[in-house]
Amino acid sequence: MAARSAPSNHKMRYARLTHRIPAVALGIVASILPLRAQGDIQTTVRAFLQAWYVDKQSPDSLKSFVAKDNGFNLAPAAPPSKTPLTAARVDPVHALFARAFVSPPIGARYEPPKSLSDAIEYPPAKAPGAMTRSAKGVILSSEFAIYTAEAAPKGSFLPAAKPSVGDPVTNYLYHLTQAYKGKLYVVVYTTKGAGMLKETAVTYWIQENGSWKLAAFMGTNW
Repeated sequence: MAARSAPSNHKMRYARLTHRIPAVALGIVASILPLRAQGDIQTTVRAFLQAWYVDKQSPDSLKSFVAKDNGFNLAPAAPPSKTPLTAARVDPVHALFARAFVSPPIGARYEPPKSLSDAIEYPPAKAPGAMTRSAKGVILSSEFAIYTAEAAPKGSFLPAAKPSVGDPVTNYLYHLTQAYKGKLYVVVYTTKGAGMLKETAVTYWIQENGSWKLAAFMGTNW
């Protein structure tokens, strides 16, 4: 993705859902009383983030966390290039996982994160007021926060109403709100580890066949 700042409409680029989410929304969400998350959502999210950012498991291995009903294939085709096709170019999910890491300058070496708290944080350092207090029922840690879809400010993480236009990403997000009532959660965190792409991530998790799965990912630069 050329830029991580969110445009004014919903778009999917390189398996990353991007849409306008005001930075202040983090603070608003933290003050809302969400419902208690079901089952082992926190355990699954932590296992996924650990496998991705700390253990650096292969993209093929990480795909076991991805939902069958996902929005990643809404990514546009890669632009024409003279370079050989690679898994990261032809597979948007592979690209999502692989592009989370950056190469060090020539002659330098990054010290990889040894724990999840070394790799990610919540709230973002840019918005320390996002976590003002721990409300009853919210799953909140120093690494990430989990909120119900119902708790999010309307129009922030998800469409406020049924889309009136044919944008596929907006329609997909609205589909999640209708098909997974009570089984849709939003996870927010910011990456900070050495050798990692620095971004605030908003991920969407749904329950499929009794298991929590990653349905979509949005990366921003605030």
